[in-house]
Amino acid sequence: MSVLSALQSAALRLNGTRPTTFFSSTNVFEMELADLANEVAKDIAKSHDWQALTKVATFTGDGTTTDFSPPSDYDRMMIRSDLLDTASFAWGYSRIRDVNEWLLLTQEGLEATPGSWIFFGNLFQFVPAPAASSTTKFPYISNGIVTPSSGKDEIQFLRDDDAFKLPERLLTLGVIWRWREQKKLDAATEQAAFEKAFNEYAGRDKGSRILFEGPARFPATVTTAFPGTLGA
Repeated sequence: MSVLSALQSAALRLNGTRPTTFFSSTNVFEMELADLANEVAKDIAKSHDWQALTKVATFTGDGTTTDFSPPSDYDRMMIRSDLLDTASFAWGYSRIRDVNEWLLLTQEGLEATPGSWIFFGNLFQFVPAPAASSTTKFPYISNGIVTPSSGKDEIQFLRDDDAFKLPERLLTLGVIWRWREQKKLDAATEQAAFEKAFNEYAGRDKGSRILFEGPARFPATVTTAFPGTLGA
């Protein structure tokens, strides 16, 4: 389904019309809905760790490089995003809490195994540098929320035949609510309808919802005692 059908549904409920085009139209109403479609789509995408937007990134170490650029479609980390060293998956990289801690680690030469990481300066920074030929994997949320008729995913709607990667009904309900709110009309009912639908879709989605605190649990298949053989 395309953004056109979502906006036609919204327009029908707002003023009883079904425009045939929005993104190339010069009519005020159509332009307003097209603009709101992008605003609402971004809000929906950022309000939940949707599985449809979840991807896995991989960094390959060379033993020297300590900073890595995020993927080109990187939007944000998931609520729970561990950086996994595929050579020692039970441990993974320790997350550095802030830049002060990162400075301490880099200046004092304190090192964890396999290492620690932080995201700042729009780069993933590691202490120490990931070992040569090592691979680090982590999940992230993509900013490619729109699927065009051809080409790679995009960050916003540009054409009527672009498709939303998330539930189209949320886009329709969100545009209706925001348009009425923008016009200073009573939008409480429309807001409630959007929030109800959002909670239903997010509740059935398999994206992360809970902020975990404390160390990660080992998978059930890991039976090695910590820190080593008991009694050794």
